[in-house]
Amino acid sequence: MNFRRKYEDELNKLKENENNIDFFRNLLSARHNNYFMKEIIEGLLKFSKEHNLNSVNAWAYYFLGWYNFDKSNYNKSTECFLTSYDVFERIKNKDGLIYACNGLTNVYCQIGQFKLANEWGLKGISLCEEMDNKDALVILLINTGINYIEMKYFEKGREIFHSLEIMDYELSSTHQISCNLAMAEIEINIGESSKALSYIEKSLKIESDIKLITDMCEIYKLTAMAYVKLNLYDMAEKSFKKSYDFAVDNNFVYEKYSSMVEWSKLNVLVGRKQKAIYLLNEVIEICRSKELNVLLRESYNILYGIYKESGMLDKALECLENYILVDDKMYDYEQNQLMAKMNFKHTKREADQYKSLYGKTELLSTIGQKIISNLNIKSIVDIINEEINKLLEADYFGIVVYDNEKDKATYYFAGEGFEIKEVVSYKESAYNFFGYYCVKNKKDIIIGNLDKEYNQYINNEPIDVGKTYENGKSYMNSLIYTPMIINDKVVGVMTAQSKEHNAYDRNDLHTLKILANYSAIAIENAISYKKIEDLATYDNLTSFLSKFEIIRLGEIIFDKYKDSNLGFSVTMIDIDNFKSVNDTYGHVVGDSVLAMVARVISSCIRNTDYIGRYGGDEFLLICPGLGEPEAVDVAERIRYAVENKVFELGKGIVVSVTISLGVHEYKEKDLSFIDVLNLADKNLYCAKGNNRNLVVCC
Repeated sequence: MNFRRKYEDELNKLKENENNIDFFRNLLSARHNNYFMKEIIEGLLKFSKEHNLNSVNAWAYYFLGWYNFDKSNYNKSTECFLTSYDVFERIKNKDGLIYACNGLTNVYCQIGQFKLANEWGLKGISLCEEMDNKDALVILLINTGINYIEMKYFEKGREIFHSLEIMDYELSSTHQISCNLAMAEIEINIGESSKALSYIEKSLKIESDIKLITDMCEIYKLTAMAYVKLNLYDMAEKSFKKSYDFAVDNNFVYEKYSSMVEWSKLNVLVGRKQKAIYLLNEVIEICRSKELNVLLRESYNILYGIYKESGMLDKALECLENYILVDDKMYDYEQNQLMAKMNFKHTKREADQYKSLYGKTELLSTIGQKIISNLNIKSIVDIINEEINKLLEADYFGIVVYDNEKDKATYYFAGEGFEIKEVVSYKESAYNFFGYYCVKNKKDIIIGNLDKEYNQYINNEPIDVGKTYENGKSYMNSLIYTPMIINDKVVGVMTAQSKEHNAYDRNDLHTLKILANYSAIAIENAISYKKIEDLATYDNLTSFLSKFEIIRLGEIIFDKYKDSNLGFSVTMIDIDNFKSVNDTYGHVVGDSVLAMVARVISSCIRNTDYIGRYGGDEFLLICPGLGEPEAVDVAERIRYAVENKVFELGKGIVVSVTISLGVHEYKEKDLSFIDVLNLADKNLYCAKGNNRNLVVCC
């Protein structure tokens, strides 16, 4: 009998009894040929509607969910599984409900909605126990374990898979592969990579025996990840390429981009940052369009780390903001699904939540930009304190700046009109400080009732820094702390505190962590600039840096900026015909003119620029972050201000002077700071050779 005839016969059996669905369930469960699968499903849907077969209709939607899942159409997949569940529930088909729960567990896990995935998984497991359906129970336990792995709860995942071993249930070949690959991923993350490779080898053998190819991408990817842990980078590279090529050849969308994300981590590790950026940008482009938010969020997170470490702060912030947007979108989606089950009006809810989401993201971005551009730690505290109550409830806000070399922490607090700055040595009895816990463990703290919960983090009653306690009782009842980390180094801690009990949840902690990321960059910059400034000594006459120190500083800036794709410019300044001032009025008057010109120059530059007396009547200006056009604007501002200034020196002596300026922006071909300086000096002499009182940049 040919397939078409068999197909027609099986359809007719469904009219007799809808329970005669096993032929189609077995046929569609293989999920090999997507085109063939869709044709069968569409036929079932049409047939079920024509003959009013509700159970068949539910099974058709169930398999349509898997068809869309395999095509990475996750929103459509979710709709199909939910439709299937609703129909099964209406006709009281508990067997069907179990499988619909399994489908929803899978799709929600894939798109990062782990809470929903667990909820549907637990519902399915409960039904399995009620119906004594061991086959389905095994499937749901496997998927629940995989869900825990995706959530990074590897120990819980391990417990699930160990429980499957205890059940002594004979697993199918595909289930054995799933369990082995899950255990491999657990070993890679919290165990031994050699054990991971052993699990992978078992999966590969089964895959070969049953001639199945659907897990090959995952097998190659996990092999590569294990090799990375073993520092076998060349072998890891080859395995990542195999995973990628296999996904491309078989049009496996999710698997392709999942491999690319992990591959990018290897490239970062071995110093191929540009290759990592290339891979991640491709992932982002496709994952945006397909709403693969788990991979999209991870890609932005990796890019954020790359750009932050490279000093490319604008790009780092852009990635951080996109990460926040995707993360909030995922959370927003999860809340929509939970609220939908409570019969809220969908359209209004979406509009309100989108408005809230957009406002929160925009405000975080605005605050972040203000923080990054600030080099004063107290100002950073004030900026956040002014805005934080728009994001979360805070009666009290503070930053702890940690000095790793001295093992000391400086506490800055703001709230209710008081500001406190206190220095605490972490070398001496600091174990009862929450800040100490965060710094030393690189972990967050979230407390809803201080008197009852402090001992989760510290052994004895907390030492009061600021105004946590008053008259022996806790003044603040809810606290969240998060470490500020940059390049895996803790630079401080951020805290928000409230008088109310249970004021904070994980979302508030997430918001604080975003602010902490911005602040970590700003504090690191502030500390770096302070160290540079402390190195400098000053010229007594002008209060500018001495020649030695301005050149030394220039070399530091050159080294910092040459690898970060950030620019800086140098301007050489010379007073025109200054010799005639000395010859006419003497050197005492000449020195006074020099000091006055210096004050005019100081009034025209930014507080982040550096100015030094290069020698005699010459000055050297360094403008970090300014390109040629902006540096020329600064130079013209200085030139104009000096030209229009009349210097009154007493005893009837009035002097006017002009200046010439040569500007040069650092270029890649400049091999040292002296190269930059010489080109600026060359432009200065062009200005002096062309009637003076000019700015030259070429």
